Amino acid sequence: METIAIVYGGKSVEHDISIITALQTMKGIKGYKILPIYIKPDGRFVTAQNLDKAETYLSYSKKVKKEREVSFLLGSAYAILLKNNKILKKIKIDCALLCNHGHGGEDGTLQGLFEECNIPYTSCKVPSSAICMDKCLTKILLKENRIKSPAYVHVDLCQYKNNKIDILKEIKDTIKLPCIVKPASCGSSVGITICEDIRKIEECINEAFLYDDKIIIEKYIENAREFCCGAIKISDNIILSKVNEVNKSKIYTFTEKYLSAKEKEGKKIDKPLENRIKKLAEKTYKALICDGIVRIDFLYSEKDDILYVNELNTIPGSLAFNLFDLPFSDLLNGTIKEAIHYHESKKGLVYSFSSEAIKKYIEMTDHLKYKMR
Repeated sequence: METIAIVYGGKSVEHDISIITALQTMKGIKGYKILPIYIKPDGRFVTAQNLDKAETYLSYSKKVKKEREVSFLLGSAYAILLKNNKILKKIKIDCALLCNHGHGGEDGTLQGLFEECNIPYTSCKVPSSAICMDKCLTKILLKENRIKSPAYVHVDLCQYKNNKIDILKEIKDTIKLPCIVKPASCGSSVGITICEDIRKIEECINEAFLYDDKIIIEKYIENAREFCCGAIKISDNIILSKVNEVNKSKIYTFTEKYLSAKEKEGKKIDKPLENRIKKLAEKTYKALICDGIVRIDFLYSEKDDILYVNELNTIPGSLAFNLFDLPFSDLLNGTIKEAIHYHESKKGLVYSFSSEAIKKYIEMTDHLKYKMR
């Protein structure tokens, strides 16, 4: 039976949400051996006996059972289990199912690790993960593909410290108020505020800079309806989920996303609009070179009849299973098989090239040594 590593946690403000995604995934996966790999807040990789229990994480140090550190053998698809720096066991990993959200998991770094280990993994590849994690880079690529997203300016911390007055003027003149202020590389609505008063813009900017050293100040789309649509690629076919309308206050907050059990009834999505959203979801998936399960978030201005792509989540919370009509186990199996298939297809690529470069280098350096004498 194949072994699937479910990887989650990490040094990220979305750490807790990642744990929830992993717990749901452990329950949903069928037909595989599971190796849970928990990345602790300090960045250490571990596994343990009771990582499939939510209660473990409420008082982790007291409740965890038989914790083992996990390392990887680069160039080989094995996880190494250690205790006191001694190897206890090697486990072959057939695929890594990534449940990490945010920094260190969704931004291409974890994907790069598994590339170096020759382990197939579910999610977008390294370049796409890095681009989609950075909202500025996402917007640049969307613009190149003629996909609308709200107008914005981006500011890094060094620029802001050295040129605050001009930046605040640019925001006032270009973006105008109200505006959305958010970290460039965070998710789960962490660090996002809406600014309606120019006297509070610095406070909003400072809040966003707590979570990232680059931020976005974005035009607020008045009275926008917000939608999301999931997408997954299987056998080179992009399968789209149903379109779901998000019922929110002025912005979709962390509390509304994860800590509220209330369901609000929204407007019915008419078929032409639903089709537009699905068509744009597929175009966005292709434009941002995606793989695996993603969720694309949209804003729709009824007044102007404009549909905007707000952002794309390459590892969505709970892997967006609620959006798909497929059983969760089928969705997980599909993305695992696709990851393994892609990994196998790369084996035909040529990674070496014979040349006389080293020989010529030796000859040239020997010649230089002779001349220097």
